[in-house]
Amino acid sequence: MASAFREDVSHYEHSSPSASVHGGRGVGGDGGAGERASDAPLRPSDEVSSTSHVQEKAPAVAPLNKKQKLKRHCGRFWWWYLIGLIIFLAIFLPILFLVIIPALVQRIINDQPMPVSGGAFIVLSPDQLNVSITTTLDTPLPADIDPVTLFMYNKDTPTFSPFVNVTLPPLHVDGQTEIVITDQTVTITNETELITWFGQVFDQPKVTLSTKGDTTVRLGKLHSSAHIEKTVEVDSLNKLSGFGIEHMQLMLPALDNGTNIHGTLNLPNWGALALGIGNLSLNLFAGDVRLGLITVYDVLLPHGNNSKYFTGELFLDVLLQNFGAILTSQEDALNNGNIQIDATGNATVVNGEHIRYIEAILNNRRVTSIIPVTKLLGDLISSFTNGSDVSIPTLIDDIFGNSTFIEEVLTHWNTTGNNTTATKRSLPFARRGPGALSLLKLGMKMGTKWLATI
Repeated sequence: MASAFREDVSHYEHSSPSASVHGGRGVGGDGGAGERASDAPLRPSDEVSSTSHVQEKAPAVAPLNKKQKLKRHCGRFWWWYLIGLIIFLAIFLPILFLVIIPALVQRIINDQPMPVSGGAFIVLSPDQLNVSITTTLDTPLPADIDPVTLFMYNKDTPTFSPFVNVTLPPLHVDGQTEIVITDQTVTITNETELITWFGQVFDQPKVTLSTKGDTTVRLGKLHSSAHIEKTVEVDSLNKLSGFGIEHMQLMLPALDNGTNIHGTLNLPNWGALALGIGNLSLNLFAGDVRLGLITVYDVLLPHGNNSKYFTGELFLDVLLQNFGAILTSQEDALNNGNIQIDATGNATVVNGEHIRYIEAILNNRRVTSIIPVTKLLGDLISSFTNGSDVSIPTLIDDIFGNSTFIEEVLTHWNTTGNNTTATKRSLPFARRGPGALSLLKLGMKMGTKWLATI
């Protein structure tokens, strides 16, 4: 009997209710009751066993470092940063190119001293000059500078009035760079201002030179406008300090054009700029008496002392007529054993044309030459011992013809002597003049013969 109720488990399904003695599908054999019996909770041991087969334990998560956090943050909000960058560049780039870079370039230009270390102003005509200038730039960045027109003017003039302008060629500058403007022919644009500036060049040891111009500075692919406005100090002539007649000899007989003296004089230039002014004629004065006129040809004055040959005419008739006044003007110089001869400009000529802006300066300035008496007498004596056919005694006879000159000399010393000896020196010259003249001529003959034997 027992085998007839054995449960067949060969086709067991987990979802099927367990068979019991009460029926094949659960309590009471009712299918619905069997399903309700299947909804009963499992035993704890069965639940645990079932869960252990379905779920696995999750591993522990490592914390993110700063770099990972930043990467994750940027990955989430990168589009916001992109929009912010675009807005920033839209604001900053115009400021960079239109404000910052031009201000930087202008600051570099403003900080350049641009000293004038050399150059020349050479007169070509009444309206033109040949100009050369040497200066330097010292830039922290390599740059290219477009050609620029520089206007030269006097800063002290209330209105901007350039007297000449020069063109600065295209330049590449990198650190200490020499800038050379060479042999530019320029037209004088304001003669009055040029005269003012040249007058300062003559009178002062240093003169200011102001320049102004606009250019473009290129830093690679970038470029910026720049304004050049400089005033620099330049060494100048300082009233031809050191001017002097070095040698002067008589030429007798005189040439057909009246030339009867020649020699050399020193025309110093203590400035940084060489000066070329053509043919220069100078009046010679002793006090207020105009003694002669000399000419120096093709005057070009580089820096330093310049010994120049001159020829001219000594006005012997004026010398005789004004000998007393001349001696009076020389009293201070003669007390020191010297002769003082002053010079003023007479004419400045280039290619047959008078240069007004030079004459306006030199014709109104006076420079002084101090010559030792012994040197002057030596030069005069050497005039007749270096190939001249005329002797000093013969010269006296030819020039004076009588005792007038000697009388003038002795009369001058009579009138300028001490009051205590005035009576003794007031004897009539006619009683001893011819003898003094003969004695002077004899002494000169002996001196001439002695010099000829040396």
